[in-house]
Amino acid sequence: MISSYNSQYPTILDLQRQAKRRIPRFVFDYLEGGCNEDVNLKRNISDLHEVVLMPQYLKKFGGLDISVNLFGHRYDAPFGIAPIGLQGLIWPNSPEILAKAALKYNIPFILSTVSTSSIERISQLSEGKAWFQLYHPAKNELRDDLIKRAAAAHCPVLVVLVDVPSFGFRPKDIKNGLSMPPKMSIANVLQMLGRPRWGIETLKAGIPGFASLRPYMPGKLKLGRLGEFMNDTFTGRVDAVKKIPKKQSALVLME
Repeated sequence: MISSYNSQYPTILDLQRQAKRRIPRFVFDYLEGGCNEDVNLKRNISDLHEVVLMPQYLKKFGGLDISVNLFGHRYDAPFGIAPIGLQGLIWPNSPEILAKAALKYNIPFILSTVSTSSIERISQLSEGKAWFQLYHPAKNELRDDLIKRAAAAHCPVLVVLVDVPSFGFRPKDIKNGLSMPPKMSIANVLQMLGRPRWGIETLKAGIPGFASLRPYMPGKLKLGRLGEFMNDTFTGRVDAVKKIPKKQSALVLME
């Protein structure tokens, strides 16, 4: 088992340090940061550290197995890849890279509504095993169409996000210009110049956008109007979970 690890990055902390070296600071802040004072983000770590496993060495050993059954499928681990918006900003084509990795290693992959690859593309790459996270729209017709697309793409699980009635307050992103509409500062440009590989790969892949939402956006939408579109589209609250299509499970996610 140990031989399967990359010797350069044996821990999450090693991966975190490498990510910080490879991507601009404003992108890293978006990836690592949370809302408000990051209180709940810190609790995610501290609460896990409070969990104590009690070893039972003198019982009969039946072998190591961390696989788990979830929604009719047996995964090789009890964790997966969480939904992240604007993934392609962190690294070009990262949703597709992660979806392929999740399929290869048989773990769940969840695509965010506001990710940079479409429902259909990720479903194709994951052979219909990717889950879809619904960032609940204010308009019912848009919600219904997103659910229909996820069902048509054979997404086996619908993850309903119910944590916020509007966009979260993310001070680091506001300071870095990643608010809606985004504002590029001189500091951000200098950070990008300091990460040439990220810049070259981003130029090759093109400016990331909300791929799954593209069919609903007005043509040639300027950045100034993007903020209005996102606010109009996602300012709302989930009152009830809509009836889920057949052959599709639902998981309510509270972040």
